[in-house]
Amino acid sequence: MSVTIPRALLSNSHSSFAIIDPSTGNFHRRFDRHGYLTSGLRRHVAISYVWSEWKDNPADRLPDWSLLRERLLAVVGDNAPAGLKKETWGVSKCWIDCKCINQDSDSDKAYWIPRMDEVYSEARCTVLLVRDDLSPLMHLSLEMSCRFKGKLNSVDELLAPHNCLLSQSCTILPDLTPEREHLCLDALKSFTSGAWQRRAWILQEVLLSENYLLSWGASGWMSLSDVGVIADALSFRHPAKLWLRQFSNWYRRLWYLRQNYGEAQSFELSNANVLQLAAGLEATVPCDKFYALCGVLRLKSVQYNPGHTADETLQNIVAELVRNGRLSWLYAIRPCLPAAGVMLRADDMMLFVLTRLDSRLIANRKEMVMSGGRLRFAGSPIGVIVCTSPLKEFLEQAAAAFDRHRKFDFSTEEAHLAFAPAVIRRLAIDIIEPLLTDAVFDIMCDILSISREISPRGLRVAIMVMRLFTYCRGGGQTQPEENNEPDLRIHTMMEVAAWSIQTRLSEMTDFAVIGYSRDTTSTGDDPANRSADGIALGTSAVKPSALIYSVRGDKQLQVIAGVPATSTSGMSGMEADVSSFQGMMLSLNDNEVIGPQPSRLFSRGFWRGPGRDQKACQLMFAYE
Repeated sequence: MSVTIPRALLSNSHSSFAIIDPSTGNFHRRFDRHGYLTSGLRRHVAISYVWSEWKDNPADRLPDWSLLRERLLAVVGDNAPAGLKKETWGVSKCWIDCKCINQDSDSDKAYWIPRMDEVYSEARCTVLLVRDDLSPLMHLSLEMSCRFKGKLNSVDELLAPHNCLLSQSCTILPDLTPEREHLCLDALKSFTSGAWQRRAWILQEVLLSENYLLSWGASGWMSLSDVGVIADALSFRHPAKLWLRQFSNWYRRLWYLRQNYGEAQSFELSNANVLQLAAGLEATVPCDKFYALCGVLRLKSVQYNPGHTADETLQNIVAELVRNGRLSWLYAIRPCLPAAGVMLRADDMMLFVLTRLDSRLIANRKEMVMSGGRLRFAGSPIGVIVCTSPLKEFLEQAAAAFDRHRKFDFSTEEAHLAFAPAVIRRLAIDIIEPLLTDAVFDIMCDILSISREISPRGLRVAIMVMRLFTYCRGGGQTQPEENNEPDLRIHTMMEVAAWSIQTRLSEMTDFAVIGYSRDTTSTGDDPANRSADGIALGTSAVKPSALIYSVRGDKQLQVIAGVPATSTSGMSGMEADVSSFQGMMLSLNDNEVIGPQPSRLFSRGFWRGPGRDQKACQLMFAYE
């Protein structure tokens, strides 16, 4: 215990991991950081806040400690509300950056910035200090309920625990007077427009914390996830308020990544999704927008440079990912045709689609280099593009065909349209997957008049997806009686799901449905004259005759690129010089899911590492 930040035991260049007791102002060195000596009991709360909101004068370099200390005494220690004290286990100490990092030492900041994941992941919880009064939302959260609580079987709950934030349509709000609903909307608007959501550090805080709570005033508190659930429920009632949907979408995506982050020893968190979520954030120091990701991306050796621009920092982060054999960041890169290379731009990334493959991404570092304006890695040609169709056009054709073929008995000419449910599910997987647990799925099928006798189950899923996608509110479907409240609520759940899917798909303007042939050896014909033997998703930049390559050592990553006119090696040559980057391919395979499939953990295929393909060639892209 000391009145100043203790130095590290084995280094004089940085401080130790220390926490502060707001009641005394004393620092305590953390020896048992992971709780090994206390049976996992985490003994501190991490504090999040917006510096500018806690300054006496905007020109001050640091926030006012006396203001912060007064609030902290209502978060940790004896004065905390009983409910909040239960969440924090009554701890009396906290970690707060303005005190626990030496703000006068550049070396201390450079050391701790890549290690912020340790601060949040080892805390009992993270508490965001809010200036707004969220009492209307807190009271509403105590009255809302879930229509599936207690109705899911134990197997479903074990393998895929129900979460109202992800399911979106299961929340039942109490009857709200116009005045009360207006108060809730005002509180949401003020909170979601605050600077806290744009802070560069928010991703680490939410992704890594065991629990993320909000605190205001002397006794107000609630969880951020409850705010997300309320925003979701109200967004359907107020579709014109786009800010509601934007907030609920943002937090739902964060939650999907958050619940899977702890599994990264077996399942790789998508680097692309983390970069995409960070692209819209802000930082007092521009470089912090991406340097703040070092902990989440587990890049401890990145050299912090406060003079970097956001684009320079992005390039530095990507270069370190490549040095670590990781290429999944390419899913975030928007093709820049007619230019041939890869452009790393912080403000121009692909639209967010959850990109999480079903096994760990294991790359061969020896065959991956990023230097001198060139990105090089080994890849094997696995297909050639034979046709493309803009996503909107494909889905419109599928919807029209579905009206004629309700059981997916498509003609040969329309057979490719049978992939529409898989395409929709891939782009809206975070919306659709929570609907597939048994209790939810059966109710959705009943309200959509899908017989439970239809077999196999996959056909029922496909029919459900298409009916939700083509559902037209007030378009002639049978409506429940107004005095039948249970049926009205179930019907509303279905309408929310349909609205969410349709809204998501309408935003996916960067994507196209691509058909490809697996024959990459034929050189005498035009690939555009072949029939497709595979359907997938690509970017709108994909052109017929482009090749699909699987990355050597990481075959689930599939790059679409064109062979330059100067190349003389052909499709299957060992020295192909590919330079026209046309984006990544999202396959529609059933094994490409969000999160693990427990039944696959013991399969031989899961544990077997990727094999070496002798047809691999060196791919090269320019980057800037």
